[in-house]
Amino acid sequence: MPKNSRARIEANARYNAKTYERLAIDVKKGERERLKAYAETQGMSLNNFVCSCLSYCIKHGIDVSATPALTETLPEDTE
Repeated sequence: MPKNSRARIEANARYNAKTYERLAIDVKKGERERLKAYAETQGMSLNNFVCSCLSYCIKHGIDVSATPALTETLPEDTE
């Protein structure tokens, strides 16, 4: 596969800077891979999965205030 030219890389960077905002989140070690693996089972990228979850919660008025964040200690999955 040919490498992108410098001009193409710079054009992509300009487009991304104009079109998107960055949102960084912190999760405990190992959680990123768990989330990524789950997203892949849904046919989604991790970014699309996170954005979809956020949009769904907002659209449906879901109160997640009692749900521990992924930066907190979570109980083991019960499956």
